[in-house]
Amino acid sequence: MIESDICIIGAGPSGMMAAISAAEYSKKVVIFETNTTTGRKLLLTGRGRCNLTHTGKPDEIIRAFKPFDRFVRHCIYEYPPQKLLNFFLGRGLNTVIEEDGCIFPSTHSSTDVNNVLIQELQNKQVQIFYGRKIQNIEKQNELFVVPTEKVTVSAKNLVIATGGVSWPQTGSTGDGYNFASRFGHNIVKPAAAIVPLIAAEKFCRDLAGLGIPNVTISCKIGDKKIIDKGPMIFTHSGIGGPAVFDLSRNIAGILEKDYQVFIDFLPDINIDELDRKLSELIAQGPKKNITQILSNFFPKALAAAICSENNIPQIEVCQINKKIRRKVAEKIKNYPFNIISPQDIERATVTRGGVDITQIDSKTMQSKIVPGLFFAGEVMNVDGPCGGYNLQFAFSSGFLTGKSAAKRLK
Repeated sequence: MIESDICIIGAGPSGMMAAISAAEYSKKVVIFETNTTTGRKLLLTGRGRCNLTHTGKPDEIIRAFKPFDRFVRHCIYEYPPQKLLNFFLGRGLNTVIEEDGCIFPSTHSSTDVNNVLIQELQNKQVQIFYGRKIQNIEKQNELFVVPTEKVTVSAKNLVIATGGVSWPQTGSTGDGYNFASRFGHNIVKPAAAIVPLIAAEKFCRDLAGLGIPNVTISCKIGDKKIIDKGPMIFTHSGIGGPAVFDLSRNIAGILEKDYQVFIDFLPDINIDELDRKLSELIAQGPKKNITQILSNFFPKALAAAICSENNIPQIEVCQINKKIRRKVAEKIKNYPFNIISPQDIERATVTRGGVDITQIDSKTMQSKIVPGLFFAGEVMNVDGPCGGYNLQFAFSSGFLTGKSAAKRLK
């Protein structure tokens, strides 16, 4: 049996950062990882570019996590974006800020991010056991005992950093929920967050791959209107992209199927201004059809689809009356999509749900039920919007977890 101070289950970003943080206090740290490499999901983030974090002061980052803002407050203050960027900069990896506030490694390579973390684990002599599927964890005489086929580890503290159930091909299969529930923790039912939506509108398939750089998307939950803004993209089964993803997060577990969302394809101009602009363009090109006129605002394929789906005639625009022109403007500003459901949780970027955070001390990430049991990252019922927020939480919670677990042993 291998004796350790801290045993971590999961070598994703939160687990690796927890190990690095704990090792700063000269603690013996062991990691078990189901995969044969670290950071399997990390390598896929940002389409392989790795959106590390987002610009903003700690309070701005924290507010973005609503309704989990109170829980994440302490760990974000302990390890805010600037500390994370300094960590990578100090190890030779610069970062760049894009126009939307997303921060990426300057190499635009998630592999480089993962390599920095691996090197730091090696420098701190953290032992990693790869390809080890944990079936059971027991607590015996104040020690956590983690048996596997070839090796058994005992540890004074245990960190569960196994992720959620999204992208299961990366090893996130919900094992952490089982471990936590065996120790008496409640599990909030997992739901897909930051996920494409399946729409009934068949023309989405014809437009698959077409992106619109800036839209507003909204829906109603009772009397409350939920609004998100940003880029979107049409998919083979509906709609996706950052604006759609953020909306899906805000309604995760609330609206699950058969509801409407409304997209404003030109959010920076009000409907009266749009109507006047259409009138001007029609006067300038009276022999054009309406699709050609709308192509001044967005791609021709989308313009054609809007007209076709709403029976707007492709006649010379000089023949179009004010009523039809207004109808066109209204559709552009408030186009309805009938959502069948979100795509499967396996396709979601993050999981809503997981270990109930009311049973976790937000100032240490330690269980309120089992002393010495800690959590880090997506295994907990915490999620943030698109744009690097979820990776920031993974690193911040991992840092706090490792620090707290190490200090508990002093």
